[in-house]
Amino acid sequence: MKVNKSILIVEDDPTSQNVLERLLKTRGYAVHIASTGHEAMATTAQQRPKLALVDVVMPEVSGMDFLRWIRTRHPDIRVIMLSVLEEHSTVADEAKSLGVYDYFRKPPDFSNLLDRIDQAMF
Repeated sequence: MKVNKSILIVEDDPTSQNVLERLLKTRGYAVHIASTGHEAMATTAQQRPKLALVDVVMPEVSGMDFLRWIRTRHPDIRVIMLSVLEEHSTVADEAKSLGVYDYFRKPPDFSNLLDRIDQAMF
């Protein structure tokens, strides 16, 4: 059986996209990038990643709206949210109630983030 090592980065900031992509590729993950919520929906439907790293503040479709969408259509895909909002905010609480795998404040501690990604992937 083939192991799904695919991760979708849903992030509108090109610098953040590049940093996350480089870190994940060095760990052997296949990486897909979406800059908008609509693009993330299309990529998710097409690629079926095992994990999505999702920025909360996104153009067109917010990260929270994407999380609601993915929960109803692809509940098996794990989601880690990234946000400038505090971990103990209303948004973070709602994300956790929707079954988000984890929530990190930006900029994240990359060592902790990578550890959680590795855990989510196995």
